[in-house]
Amino acid sequence: MSSCPTVPPLLVDAVGSRVAIDHSGLDPDARAAVESAWRDARSRDVVTADATVVADPSVSRARMLSDLSSAVTQAAIVAGRGKRWMLHAAGLEASDGRVIVLVGASGAGKTTATRTLARRWGYVSDETVGIDLDGTVHPYRKPLSIITDGHEVKVQRAPGDLDLRGLESTRLRVGRIVLLDRRADLRRARLVPVSPAEALTACAPHSSAITSLPRPLHAITRHLDATGGALRAEYTEAEQLLALCDDLDLAAAPIERPPLDDVPLRVAEAAGGPRYRLADAVDSLSFDDGRLAVLTATSAGAGTLRVLAGLAPSLWKAADGATLDALEDAVMHGLGDETAGPAVRGILDQLVEAELLHVEA
Repeated sequence: MSSCPTVPPLLVDAVGSRVAIDHSGLDPDARAAVESAWRDARSRDVVTADATVVADPSVSRARMLSDLSSAVTQAAIVAGRGKRWMLHAAGLEASDGRVIVLVGASGAGKTTATRTLARRWGYVSDETVGIDLDGTVHPYRKPLSIITDGHEVKVQRAPGDLDLRGLESTRLRVGRIVLLDRRADLRRARLVPVSPAEALTACAPHSSAITSLPRPLHAITRHLDATGGALRAEYTEAEQLLALCDDLDLAAAPIERPPLDDVPLRVAEAAGGPRYRLADAVDSLSFDDGRLAVLTATSAGAGTLRVLAGLAPSLWKAADGATLDALEDAVMHGLGDETAGPAVRGILDQLVEAELLHVEA
């Protein structure tokens, strides 16, 4: 009796990891559909997979392909935790290998923008862009998930089926980070410089497994600085992005952030009374304008980024082990403002409510 031939898994490159798609349980036509959809992401190296996902034969073909796209993305993100910055973003390659990274939430128009722009620039991804600490970008040439009339789930289309360009460079590197801001009431599209604090605040919610990176706020800010800072693309139609991307400077020289001279509050030792303690923070970063970004994580690893301003940064840095009376006295003497006490109490209450400080008896 002859045995059925073994169906090898399909190995794809996904955000710096290799993911094996086990499609052996599908019928031949469904297997062919998987291989066609993922053909532009197939790995050219014969290596051990970092993760494996299994195609589900019990659902419709459209649902199976859609679920597979999500499963590969999630497996790649898990495999890359702590190794690289993974942005929910689209990526487009310029001729010299630099990548324009388009950051936006679901519904911000990334896939539509990618379909338009990737006929001129190389298609890197429409879903997730992985950036190593040295700026290397890992392609994820997955099928594009497209809303199509008459289909209850997004249709998966290979980049080649949409006439999107291939990649010219074997080594990609981050060139510019652009925040998508699609608006219906604009007279003209434009690129607007974004402050470091605003860029960090905008990118953090679209960063997967951010708390697992070493000093993530510093790592992200270094990428932003090295590429000339983030820009916000205000536009209405995807075609307008063609001219905006043509105007991008992708050869920005690296910028060294000068160390900030923090002037700490001088907090005297106070006897007795409740004391404040800093909550565990994954990372914190001071900005030139005096604001302070603090990233915390839940027990499950989810990150929350808060940007403190005014007196809050100084109070947060000085609060560990200090009493309320000592902090009020430090601010009143440091600022020469005898009325600052109520403001200090209010800010400390807000820091406690935000779980950036704890109070211990």
